[in-house]
This record gives sequence, C-alpha cells and structure tokens, in this order.
Amino acid sequence: MNILNRSCLKTKNGLLYLAVPEWEKIEWICHAFLTRNGGASPAPFHSLDFGTATGGLEKHLFENKKKVASAFHFEPDRLVLLHQKHRDRTLVLKEPTEDPPSPLEYDAVITRWPNRFLGIRTADCLPILVLDRVKKVIAAIHAGREGTALQITRKVLRRMEAEFGCIPENLSISLGPSIGVCCYEIDEKVFVPEWEPFAVPEGEGKWRIDLARINIAQMKREGIREDQISRVDLCTRCHPDLFFSYRGEGRTGRQLSFVGIRATDSECHPGIAK
Repeated sequence: MNILNRSCLKTKNGLLYLAVPEWEKIEWICHAFLTRNGGASPAPFHSLDFGTATGGLEKHLFENKKKVASAFHFEPDRLVLLHQKHRDRTLVLKEPTEDPPSPLEYDAVITRWPNRFLGIRTADCLPILVLDRVKKVIAAIHAGREGTALQITRKVLRRMEAEFGCIPENLSISLGPSIGVCCYEIDEKVFVPEWEPFAVPEGEGKWRIDLARINIAQMKREGIREDQISRVDLCTRCHPDLFFSYRGEGRTGRQLSFVGIRATDSECHPGIAK
C-alpha cells in the first residue's frame, strides 16, 4: 500500500493538497485531496471550505471553486458536487450532459467521460477515488459510518463492472484523509459486528473504529490487492491545521477531494443512468 503523509504535501497556486504520485504520471487524469488551506471562507470555515449545509456563504463557495478550478485547469462548472446523504446511492454519468439531475442526492458518482471532475466533501468521513486505467473510468465515493455499514465501496466497484466492464485487476484506489481509529469512537447501537477486527473496544459499549481499514477490507472482498491502494494516513481530527473535523470542531467546513478526466475533442451525447 502506498502511504501519503505530511511529507507528501504540495502547493499549487496557494492551495495545499496531497496527490498520488502514480496518478500524477497519467496525463489524462487530474486529482487532488485538498486541505482546508488557501481559500476565501471566513472562520470557522476558514478557508478552503466546500460545505453547503455548514453555514458557508455561497459567494465563498463560488470563490473556492474558481480557485481550485484555476489551479487544476478546468472550468468551475465542470466540478460535480453531490448532496451527500450518508446512504449508498450512486450516480452514473454514462455520457456527457450539461445538466446532471438536481438535487444530486447521492454518495458516489461514476463516469467515463472527460471534462467532469467528481468531488467529495468531507470533515471526518472517508473520501475514496477510483481509477480504471484500461477502461478510463473514474469514481468518487463518500464513505462515512452509515455508507460504510451499507458497503457503499463494494457496491460502487460492482457498479463500475456492470456499467463499464471494469475488472478489479485494472483498478487503482486512493483513500483520502479521514478521522482515524485514534479519534473515532462510536457506541454499540451503531457498531457492526464484522468491524471488530478493525476496532478497539473502549468499554461500556463503546468502540473506536478504523473507517479506512474497514473499507479496504471491503475492497479486498471484491478482488482488490493492497498494492492497488494508496492511502492518506492523516487523521482529520489530529491535524486541524490541515483539515476540517466535525468531531474536533463541531461547526466547521468541508474539504474537497476530486478526480477528473482531462477534456478531449470527442463528440458527446447526453445520458444518465441512476
């Protein structure tokens, strides 16, 4: 497994972010796990906030979108932001379209078309980016506790196979920053027994769980090997200078993780599968 830590941080146009070195070598892929730094939002959402339900102003969100788009060379309106619901619904963009369905009440999105940049917003939940180098298909997943319990990651991998013929050996998967097992305590009412190998009992019906490891285990059940996985090994609560954390701050913003396919001159026809 390829581990990314603080030493892997990069800066682009004033934005602090992490990227997978192997993915950066692929000229048709654009991706980043952004931090909270380099944006326009005021406290407590300072500064690169992509949240919508946390109190961030629309004008600041627009400025932050423009800054990211400019730094990574795409148009702001090509960034697809989901209205994440902590469930397991997946949007499949089968062909280019100017107007995806609204509101985008999904927790994952898949596409094979260029000039779409799939964004996930988090403040402790786990963002997961998936790439099929052979079929040129990408996916972005929001895997919080509820989505992980619903096995959203396994469902997305299966959907990629069903819709586009993706097979496990051709996939590369990157896990972004999330709350670590050091800080993520839940109670037995929401604890899933199969998580026990990735949890630390705290007594009195409480557990600390490792969201990343649980999702990695789910990927392995779908045929993914550890050498196909990269992981940002930074707890969002432990690194408040880099990341928003709901557990750490309560009222806070959301950082953005995204992946996109660079634009080509191909002709496009709209179409969407849900």
